[in-house]
This record gives sequence, C-alpha cells and structure tokens, in this order.
Amino acid sequence: MTRTALVTGASRGIGLGVSRALASEGWRVLLGVRTPATAPALPAAEAEPLDVASPRSIAALVERLGSRGEKLDLLVNNAGVYRTGRAELWDVNLRGPALLTRGLAPLLSDGARVVMVTSGLGRRSVQSPAFLERLDRAKTVDDLLALAEERPGDYGATKAALDRLTALFAEKLKPRRILVNAASPGWARTDMGGSGAPRSVEEGVASILWACRLGPNGPTGGVFEDGQPLA
Repeated sequence: MTRTALVTGASRGIGLGVSRALASEGWRVLLGVRTPATAPALPAAEAEPLDVASPRSIAALVERLGSRGEKLDLLVNNAGVYRTGRAELWDVNLRGPALLTRGLAPLLSDGARVVMVTSGLGRRSVQSPAFLERLDRAKTVDDLLALAEERPGDYGATKAALDRLTALFAEKLKPRRILVNAASPGWARTDMGGSGAPRSVEEGVASILWACRLGPNGPTGGVFEDGQPLA
C-alpha cells in the first residue's frame, strides 16, 4: 500500500531534498508550497497550496485533505524562516507547525511519523533561564500558541519553542503509536544557511530522513541531529 507524506516548504532546500528522497522510495508526496505553479516536478508528487504563516491557509488545507479522505503516514513540518521580522518568525516557525499538526492529527494514520525541522540554535543550553522557565510552564499547545503571540525572542527561541511543541504532541499522540520528533539538518548550504555553511544539503536532508524512517520502537519527543540527541 502506498504511503503518503506531507512536506511543508517543499519547493527548495531541505524540504525539496526530503520530498525528492521520499518520492524515490515510492512515497506519494504532498508538496506544501505557497505557489503550486512553481512546485518541483517529482514522481508521485502533488502540489498543495499552503502558507504556514496563514491560519486561514492551514485551515483550508486541513479541510481539503479531510474532504478527500486523505490519510497521512508522515508529516514533515519543514517550512521555516530566519532573516525576517519577529512576527513572521513566530508565525512560521511555531504557530504554523502547531496549527497544522493539530489540524491534521485526525488524518494521521496510527503509527505515523511527525517530524519538526528544528535547529541547533534552539538548543536548551543556549536559551536564557527565564525563557526556559516559560517554556517548561507551557503544558498545552494553546500555551505555546499564546507564547507565539507574545514573540519573546528571536529565531533560536522559536526553535526552542518548536522543540517543546514536539514533546507535547509526542505525549498526546503516543496512544496511537505516532512518533513525533524534532530533527535538525545542521548548518547546511541552503538559501537560508548560505553558501558558506559547512554541511551539504544532502547531509542536512539525511538528518531529517533519519527521523522520517524510524521504526516502531524508535524514540518520540526527542530532538536530534544526524540521529544523535541534540542537547
């Protein structure tokens, strides 16, 4: 039976690499892109209009997939921004994955995988104690959505909050054997990472695919890079 994956930010960089790898393995890939007309042409791939900064666009995607009776075996929350204003940072890097994952949860197959694409800049060891205390007080997705409205920090803070979101969804979806993990591609030579980054796109993609391919006894709720815990 063909497995179906949804990858956000699939038009370039890490998202495109992950989508291409999955398609080559026989997955049916739904490419979450802002402009479907410019989506890459991949075998067994279909473009789905999605702007993760827009709650309305997210709701429209959820309704569209639900009306078609779609079932997802993999959700990769890859879309992210770095050099932009604080409002967009929090809208794209945290609020988008939170709303999308919550909306699509009923469409996830039991035993599915959810991967949040994070960053080493979100490591707990580089966050302020005050911010970590706020994160640890967040016990629900709504708590993190409220934090996203306050926008208390820069790019690294959004990724630290995404890691916390990962843990919350991992606990919520555990009864359905759905593994939810955050994976970092490392500093890779994408449009976001720049040409001087030390890692290739292929290395970054491999780090994300590790989390996509976890077996039924794999970890859940963790933060990883190249399959190793990211402290």
